[in-house]
Amino acid sequence: MQSSRVRLMLVALFGVLALGALTAAAAQAVEAPRWSIGGTDLAEGKTHYISTKIYSSAFTLTGGAITETCKEVKLVEGSLLGSNAGNPGKNNEVIEFTKCEVSGTTGGKTITKCKVVEPIRTNPVVSELVETEKAEPENKKGSLLTLFAPAEGTTFVTLEFTTETGGNCPVNNKVSGEVIGEVRTDPNTPPTLGTLVSLESGATEAESWLINFPSTPILKVTLIKNKEATQVTDKQLEAFSSEAVLEGTALILLAKKNTTTGLLETETGVKWSPLP
Repeated sequence: MQSSRVRLMLVALFGVLALGALTAAAAQAVEAPRWSIGGTDLAEGKTHYISTKIYSSAFTLTGGAITETCKEVKLVEGSLLGSNAGNPGKNNEVIEFTKCEVSGTTGGKTITKCKVVEPIRTNPVVSELVETEKAEPENKKGSLLTLFAPAEGTTFVTLEFTTETGGNCPVNNKVSGEVIGEVRTDPNTPPTLGTLVSLESGATEAESWLINFPSTPILKVTLIKNKEATQVTDKQLEAFSSEAVLEGTALILLAKKNTTTGLLETETGVKWSPLP
């Protein structure tokens, strides 16, 4: 009789321990970075307009011996896309670059008397909040990145050029692949960069944020989907038949659409965050 009671107690104890282990495992589920506005998470199915303007002096795209430089950038279309707690926030965007020039060499000759066809307007783009390589989201270690990719296919945009008499231009060229930017705070002193947005910082809100594309491209990220983190490598941009580097910084703000013009306008006085 005593032996039976001991066995029952042991079974109950193991059951409690097993339940505790399951609870601990659930507590380790990874929460994805996602948007919040005014202290409220942007839930799956919800959207909010965004706008952008250039923060650095210019954006440059360099592939091989060719560099294209643009001094203005804006969103023709741009929206934050809400998500549930286990999946990252995303954006839909169509990006437009203007005041552009091309330089370098092509066909063994210096590029001269060559004009960039403007505006340079991308195909629809989807961006996604991701984290740095070897981030530990379960321990709040790492910092935020944004991964940009064409919504369909692999082509961001086709660059086109017109050659003046006696000039030398590159052939029209497709920019393809994926590109990754750092998420940084906005110190409002361009072109000075703010700090990297870290997982440790939590849901600090601000009216604006920076996306910075560094001179050394980021090729590896941590993706989070359905509360699981995965290391992903070989995220590379291509242009002018070479691996390419996009460099520059954009300021990202909440926006609303002008009901008369249909254009996006900055929305002031509202704070938001890329972390829940």
